[in-house]
Amino acid sequence: MGSRKRQLEYNYFDRCPVVGNHPYHRNFLLASGSVGHGAQFAPAIGRALTEMITGGDYKTVDLSPFTFDRVLDDEPIFERLVM
Repeated sequence: MGSRKRQLEYNYFDRCPVVGNHPYHRNFLLASGSVGHGAQFAPAIGRALTEMITGGDYKTVDLSPFTFDRVLDDEPIFERLVM
C-alpha cells in the first residue's frame, strides 16, 4: 500500500467557490476555488455564467453570494455542515 498527496484548489478566505464578475474588470468572469468539488459544481456554475453572459444576470441558479465582493467586504460564508 502506498499513499499519495493530492493538491486541492480552494480560497483561503472561507473555502467557498468564487464565481461571478471580477470586482474591477467587469468583462472578466471568475469560477474558481471549488475545493475538489469542481465536477459536482460545474453544471450549475456553467449554467449560471452562461445566463450572466447572455442576459446580464442569474436566472435559474443564483450564485450571487459567491462573488469576490464578499472577500473585499470581509463577509465570509460559513457553512455549518462542511467538514
